[in-house]
Amino acid sequence: MKLQNTNILIILHYGALGGAQRQALGLAKYLTEERGCNVDLFLMHSDFQTNEFKDFSIASGIRNTHHFANPYLYLPKEWTLKNIKRIRWNYKYLNKVRKGLKPYKYSLVIPYLNHTSKLAYFIYKMIPSVKFTFWHQLGLDIIKKDWIEEIVRKNIPCVIGNAPNCYDIFEKELPIPKSKFHLLPQYLTLDIVKLNKQKIRTKLNVPEDAIIIGMIAHYRKDKYFDLLFDAFINIEKNTNVKIHLILLGNKENDLASLNIYENLINRVKKNNLEESVTILSNIEVIAVLNILDIAVLVSQIEGMPNSVMEYMAYGIPSIVSNHPGCKQLLEDSEYLITNDQNVLEEKLKKLINNKEKRETESALNLQRIKKFNLPSYVQKLENIISKYI
Repeated sequence: MKLQNTNILIILHYGALGGAQRQALGLAKYLTEERGCNVDLFLMHSDFQTNEFKDFSIASGIRNTHHFANPYLYLPKEWTLKNIKRIRWNYKYLNKVRKGLKPYKYSLVIPYLNHTSKLAYFIYKMIPSVKFTFWHQLGLDIIKKDWIEEIVRKNIPCVIGNAPNCYDIFEKELPIPKSKFHLLPQYLTLDIVKLNKQKIRTKLNVPEDAIIIGMIAHYRKDKYFDLLFDAFINIEKNTNVKIHLILLGNKENDLASLNIYENLINRVKKNNLEESVTILSNIEVIAVLNILDIAVLVSQIEGMPNSVMEYMAYGIPSIVSNHPGCKQLLEDSEYLITNDQNVLEEKLKKLINNKEKRETESALNLQRIKKFNLPSYVQKLENIISKYI
């Protein structure tokens, strides 16, 4: 199937601009501008959109944005009277979706993450114009092990994952033949924009001569901000080099994100680190990327992290948890690490104290990231689709 002059539906949970959403909207922009496609968006769980998401969506050329109220797609493996009601609720929701989407004559449905993948399957079965969809496995996600998942697991054309460990994650919970799994690494979503570093440092009250260490990630419990925080405190106590830590996430994603953000703010105050640690939200990622000297991403699990791709695109030496998707990006880098504070401190000190090592890693990362481009991604997606239709 050639992705050219066709109608495409992208399904997301809601309109907050995380990694999956950046991937989705970046793909939409390319398909609209370079391939003449009409791309629409379906926000499954909520029609909420942050201003940042709205702006990105408009710039991506999204034609229509759909949301059908009271989404319901769940049927636990139990024989109860309530399950009879659930069958009716599922039917009502799916019928509403079918009626709402059928006039648009979509040929392809592209979901992001597990729950939207299940809905994509039913759209594929209900609407005759839809020729293909797939289950999109992108790392850590929710598995419910209900009848809905069982139906979709057995019948969806294939599963696409963005990192080698995606198959293991999926197969452990929802076994599928390995022949149905396809690896499709993500692409770099960010355009490189060079900004005035001195102005950004001044705005953020970062000393001009400080080496800036940073981590950009969601404020979630699977992102180990505290591990980096603890490592930074130990290093700062025992070095004569002026260093500064910046942590950036979005505190407005949900209550859990806000709690993590506030906990980090409180830790800064408790340790009297206002002069050397900055906790941020609601600031453009590119502003921080422009001033980082060393980037970090330590986490419980990753697919193929957008933040690491962005670090690399800006030529920032990066210390990253050794997950399979991260290894795809950083290859044989010595800065792929276990989530161990001593190891993290060792790697940080090596880069802090040696400008030449930072420059070497910078050049390597700029070279490594070149292969993860959008035209190549679309070509690989077309190759996968062509195996099925």
